Amino acid sequence: MPRFTASRRVPLTPDQAYAIASDVQSYPAFVPLVRRAMIRGPRTATAEGERFEAELVVAYDKLHLRESFVSKVLLEPQHHRVTARSSDGPVKHLETIWQITAAGAGASEVAFTLDYTMRSLPLQLLIGSVFNIGAERIMSAFEARGKELYPQALA
Repeated sequence: MPRFTASRRVPLTPDQAYAIASDVQSYPAFVPLVRRAMIRGPRTATAEGERFEAELVVAYDKLHLRESFVSKVLLEPQHHRVTARSSDGPVKHLETIWQITAAGAGASEVAFTLDYTMRSLPLQLLIGSVFNIGAERIMSAFEARGKELYPQALA
């Protein structure tokens, strides 16, 4: 299974960074390739935090790709972690993890991990090149979102 990880130190507190990562419905506003994100069904409180399902539409116009899939999302505010897993549609296995850790006064280390297997080998090979670049683009987009939502953190 291909696995990509990108991390970056950002001038946001862990709570601020976690607020961005856990706001799944806002992903289309800043996560590259995500065109739509909808929470499906109820949100369930658990000992870890909160669980829900989210339907995402991901599109890559240059390759004429547009796919929809459902992820099971676990928000863990006490660990500043967001995990999403899917085995829906073209995805045999997809796991994304946002992990935020404190990195000094008013700063955080944000790590984004993407682990996936597509049902089709040709699609797997095609998507691989996109995801490799995508993980870094996602981190840049995350940082830009932080600047937009928390401009005082940069002062």
